[in-house]
Amino acid sequence: MMSVICHCTSCRTAGRAFDARSPVAPIVDIGGGTPVVLWRKDQLKCVRGCERLEAHRLAAASPSRRMVASCCGTPMFGDFTKGFWVSIYRGRIETAPKPSMRVMTSDVPDDVALPDDGLPRFRARPGRFMLKLLATWVSMGFRTPKIAGVPD
Repeated sequence: MMSVICHCTSCRTAGRAFDARSPVAPIVDIGGGTPVVLWRKDQLKCVRGCERLEAHRLAAASPSRRMVASCCGTPMFGDFTKGFWVSIYRGRIETAPKPSMRVMTSDVPDDVALPDDGLPRFRARPGRFMLKLLATWVSMGFRTPKIAGVPD
């Protein structure tokens, strides 16, 4: 659907924790944001290693879970379980499009400088971001599918 860098507190907190213990390239960028590619759940299927995915939540009751490969500690994607999309960490997709914007910059701490990378910055989720999500959900008939092969 789109590629963005999210600066919300949740993404920054989880990203820093994963980067502290993950053996792979960091998922948090120099400005503390998390580059992700938003993907429709009905167009995603885990074909190998699905049984190794473990959910990590910042709070037990949170509808957002981040799926990590238990074998190596690699964070793979974020899943808002009540939604129709997942946020795949950009580094996990070889042909991922470049991010088109930075969102939720209002959550960035005052002592953090965002890089001068030419990307538009939005304090929240801009209208075009929300319209893209809504148009996609409409095209899906307002379904909230599960990800094929991924444990609940």
